[in-house]
Amino acid sequence: MNQKALNLKPEELAVIYKIIKDYEENAPEDEEEFYNDHYDENEEPIDKKLLSSILKKISKQLPEENKEEIDKDFLRKKYHTFNNSINEKAYAIIEKAFEQLKTVDIKYFSMESAEFSKRNLDIYYKSRKYTIGYCHLRKSVRKFRTSRIASAKLTDSHYKIPKTFDKDDY
Repeated sequence: MNQKALNLKPEELAVIYKIIKDYEENAPEDEEEFYNDHYDENEEPIDKKLLSSILKKISKQLPEENKEEIDKDFLRKKYHTFNNSINEKAYAIIEKAFEQLKTVDIKYFSMESAEFSKRNLDIYYKSRKYTIGYCHLRKSVRKFRTSRIASAKLTDSHYKIPKTFDKDDY
């Protein structure tokens, strides 16, 4: 089969990339339930692997700076202040680290740079909204929005919470 190139302009590719990425980002985990509620029984759901393949192909043709900016915009939406969705797996590890007073390695999303940074954190206080603790990178006690913690990994390092610590100071 002979497939012709679409010869799309960069701005056209960017729009297609955004549309497919938005669809992929917002597709529910339980696709069957979603499709039963929203589509005719004869319609087939769009295969996520196919979507991923299309995104990869478009991203190769899209100027790198356009792709990066689109991806950063999606991350900013995902981790926006009004979106308090928490990574439950990461939060379970944070709870365990707090209970055992063990340092945790986290991957934290920065709204300003729209990038992730790795941090080692001694957790002094945790809630589903905020996690407060000693950040080894910044060498000070810092407050983190729990919903922006993308991942967490328990370490073998132990710590003690200073007696002078007061969560209300943060």
